[in-house]
Amino acid sequence: MWKSSQRPLTRQEPSVNLQRAGAGIPSRTIHWIYADDVNTRPPDSSIPVERLARQVRLQAVLRVMEEKGPSREPACLQDFRAMMAGRLSPDLDARIASFVAGDLVEEASELCRNFRREAVDQALVEAFASRLAPLAAKAQQQRTARWQMDTQRVLIRFCYTKKDEALGFDDRDLHAIFLQAFRLEGLRLLLDLGKRPRPLLSVCLPLPVGAGGLAEFMDAVLREEPEDRPATLMARLNHRLPEGLHLHQWMVLPGYASQVSDLAILSHWRWQVPTECRLLVRDKVSFFLEASRWLWDRGNSHPDGPVDLRDLIPEMHWEDSALCFSTRMGVHQAVNPLKMLRAIFGVEAPAITCLIRTAVDLKPDPRLGQADRFQPKLKNMYEDAMLLAGGSNIVLVDEDDGDPIQLG
Repeated sequence: MWKSSQRPLTRQEPSVNLQRAGAGIPSRTIHWIYADDVNTRPPDSSIPVERLARQVRLQAVLRVMEEKGPSREPACLQDFRAMMAGRLSPDLDARIASFVAGDLVEEASELCRNFRREAVDQALVEAFASRLAPLAAKAQQQRTARWQMDTQRVLIRFCYTKKDEALGFDDRDLHAIFLQAFRLEGLRLLLDLGKRPRPLLSVCLPLPVGAGGLAEFMDAVLREEPEDRPATLMARLNHRLPEGLHLHQWMVLPGYASQVSDLAILSHWRWQVPTECRLLVRDKVSFFLEASRWLWDRGNSHPDGPVDLRDLIPEMHWEDSALCFSTRMGVHQAVNPLKMLRAIFGVEAPAITCLIRTAVDLKPDPRLGQADRFQPKLKNMYEDAMLLAGGSNIVLVDEDDGDPIQLG
């Protein structure tokens, strides 16, 4: 699968994997790009020109998002950013006290780490870092200890479209953009339990650059359920998002819900075939549908050997000048649809434009009907202890002698 990245685009750091059954969040490896890093880090001359251009574009998009309205981020974090930029006078004790009061020590510590290379006063950054480090470690320990009993966190699965101007974004760009939108709208994401805690926001079924989608998914784990209604939240986020990205569904799910990648069966695609290669593509479609096998050798970098595209693409048909087809998901989710089309039709990448995933077929989530298996066991133990301490008349029977033992 195309991986998400959330440090600068030249470096990737994997987060910790957390099992849903034990931790109540998706089990996946997520890589991060912090919006602060994208906004402030100077261009790296070692980055290829094409990627550098995309990075500059992302920087501009994130800046425009910030200018679309006042930020709803906690005031102490906004002041901290202004202070690191030299716009506010430093007040070490007062700032740290505000982080502790707002339960934002870990977030402030990560911001401090991000600003180490760009802050106006490096000595001030080091002073904050040294003061925040033990407080952040303690906060994470407390969070870890109560993770299983945390009933406030909320898993949000939202559905969005990616088209037109947003086709040039990959999943790493999308992650940075949505992370920025959530931050600016004051929607506080829960942090994971990694060595360097990351916000729990993840792309479910990533798309490559150049491909769009009408029903794409992201999962976000919030600290607590927002006060505003879903329609209001989506309107606020859509106001921040750049052209081509639009939220249209907001689902609140239990933390033990299965990942979309575990439920996906088929992806449905629509390719508006350019006029200049339409005849070639029509001939190739006929050959493809008549073939019983269509092996695609992806090279030495794929040790699993050739892929049978005839099995991977079970259905293909024309709708006027658009080629519609389906691809199996499951173990084949990592196969790039653009590369599949190039392998079948022999057309160059620039010709494959306007490829849109129109829908994804999902099987029912078996976990949603098995809540008793995934609820925290400590909660059950606590309830049992309270029941025994409450004076209830519980009779325990010893099957060896048949004499009942009366409690209460």
